[in-house]
Amino acid sequence: MADLPLVSVIIPVFNGANYLCESIASITEQTYPNIEIIVIDDCSSDNSVALIERIDANNIQLIRNQINSGVSASRNTGIRAAKGKYIAFMDADDISVPHRIETQVNFLEVNSEYGLISSAYETFEENLLSGKRSLKTLPSDPDYIAARLLFQCVICCPAAMLCADIIRQHALYFDESLSMCEDWDLWYRLSQVTRISNIEDVLLYYRKHSSNSSKKRVDMHRSRVRLFQRSFRDHGVNVNGLFNDSCYLKGRAEFGAFVESAERFAKQNRAGQQFSEKEIVAASAYVLYEVYKTNVKALGYSTYDALRRSWLYQYMDISLKNRIRYFLRCKRASLKF
Repeated sequence: MADLPLVSVIIPVFNGANYLCESIASITEQTYPNIEIIVIDDCSSDNSVALIERIDANNIQLIRNQINSGVSASRNTGIRAAKGKYIAFMDADDISVPHRIETQVNFLEVNSEYGLISSAYETFEENLLSGKRSLKTLPSDPDYIAARLLFQCVICCPAAMLCADIIRQHALYFDESLSMCEDWDLWYRLSQVTRISNIEDVLLYYRKHSSNSSKKRVDMHRSRVRLFQRSFRDHGVNVNGLFNDSCYLKGRAEFGAFVESAERFAKQNRAGQQFSEKEIVAASAYVLYEVYKTNVKALGYSTYDALRRSWLYQYMDISLKNRIRYFLRCKRASLKF
């Protein structure tokens, strides 16, 4: 077994006692034998640390943060402590399938041009055996993924495994200033230097929690828009001035300018070498529709006319039901003027 590369599994935890043992057990019971487990406790006030210390396994390393630092800093601490050729991420409330690590190592050993993979996963509510479950598929084509990562996270973080050398050679760590979307930000930067894919088999069970505070939703929105802005800026289009401090469009004129910006972004990059025309057009259409959906209530439903006039409209993933609904709302809004 000594010729099997070491895999470092990083598990950050903060007050995760309710599910932590189940999560760690799903790693200690893997079919792949050469694993080190690095658990980073982020100043838990429950009995998480006591539970970890009671686990009878000689391949678990516990690191305790001196101050509460957040998940990004905890993962970075784990990355710096990792000795493995490959680094896998896990969350303290999720469950890996028994052959997850073996499947991912086999893929990366055979496909050395890839530096990051994750997989399809199933969400579940509270109990894996009795809770409601839902399959979540992710794209596997690396060129499609690279384009999608401009504006959308298509990698499952707790199902991710990456090559440690890629991280260290390019100093690619989680951005500790981001409170949300920190994983998407890292995958985007990784996509600039390596190929990325998803294994089509389900390798993770992702626990859903009912609590989703309004603050988290606000933070998520701001983080997403800032990453949208970053992707535009990195590829020659600046949309920063169109958004207010809350990361919503300033007005109807700014929505029109954003439509033009998305069209210009697509035209400038579809002729380049980094993305194919089909991929960059689809990604541009996606972000335009996403920005429309999050701003339409404030700007008014008549803005649908500006969306429909864009040549990107035909590439948007909008159901016929929603197209009809948006059109009727737009016409009703126009009659009020």
